[in-house]
Amino acid sequence: MDITDLFSLEDFKESIPFTAVGARTCYSSGDLDYLLQDPRVVSREDRAKFLSKLGNYKHFSVFAHSFAYKDLTTVPEEVLDGKLEPDLRRLPKEKKAKLVALEIGARKFKSHYNPAYPTVIGVSLRHYLEDMLEKGEEEYLNTFTKMADYDIPVEPLGREGNTTLIGLVRDYDGYGVFFIDNVSRTMTHQLVRHTALNYSQRSQRYVREDENLLIIPPSVEEAGLEMEGKGQVEHYLKLMDNYMEMIEKGDGKKELVGAVKERHSRFKAEFEGKERLSLKDAYLLLDQLAEMVYALSVYGGKVKREDARFILPHGRKTTIVVSGTVSWLKDFIKKRLDPHAQWEIRKVAEQMRHLLKKQGIDV
Repeated sequence: MDITDLFSLEDFKESIPFTAVGARTCYSSGDLDYLLQDPRVVSREDRAKFLSKLGNYKHFSVFAHSFAYKDLTTVPEEVLDGKLEPDLRRLPKEKKAKLVALEIGARKFKSHYNPAYPTVIGVSLRHYLEDMLEKGEEEYLNTFTKMADYDIPVEPLGREGNTTLIGLVRDYDGYGVFFIDNVSRTMTHQLVRHTALNYSQRSQRYVREDENLLIIPPSVEEAGLEMEGKGQVEHYLKLMDNYMEMIEKGDGKKELVGAVKERHSRFKAEFEGKERLSLKDAYLLLDQLAEMVYALSVYGGKVKREDARFILPHGRKTTIVVSGTVSWLKDFIKKRLDPHAQWEIRKVAEQMRHLLKKQGIDV
């Protein structure tokens, strides 16, 4: 079911910048304030070029953050007829619109149909572009040039802790876009199980992990466990010193190797001579050892980041953009507010609930 006859690029213009934020999140270590000053997000020409590059790579997932609804009774009747079998073309226009909306809802993964609005269908820019590519690559690529015609700024609607509501479509069942920062990959592994939602996450393939530290659970920080520290610290720091020497002997870029050395020196200054270790200290030592092996792999062994990341802990900090219809966002929030949900994802669900409530949406 080709939707390019039913929707136009203009239908998505209000939410195209949300796609740019999601895409930049994948390739940047910056926070939201940084991204909202990035030319590839705020400049319509630079944004169109950036999204065109992703379009060339067929990186469709980021375009799911742009979403639009349409009442198909507003579409010319001959267009609806072209989507139906001949014996159905005698039906009244409203019934035709309902049948076409139902078929799109059944065929297009993550489109949105609600019987409460029987002639309305919601689709993402991803659906539109995938169908446009089927029509022809030239027309598909020209679509990205047309994106420069729209200059809609991203104006976040509110922030709670490390969660920001960056966009909200209010038509019909709505569509929300959230930017979530400073969470662990352990948390996002849980988050992406909610498959009705769409995600764009900071990439460990393309973004350096050099300063991306471990998220420490409150239970670890609060644990009263202490242990003898001097021998352990000496052991870890000696290993890291050896790795640092090997990194310096490699032919990595001086500024990047220098940054690794500076970080290692700061860490040594903090831990050297410690007589007692907390459980949190043990976590940090192991994380920094993994970080040093990662740096050794990348700068000493010329291992690609996408392979070097295998040594990094699941608890590493990350950033993710999450979007979906309000009904599916509510489903996620209700499930993850359960007391049995882990602390980190429950905290994000609570923040999302507060942000939606401020927009008049109760969960």
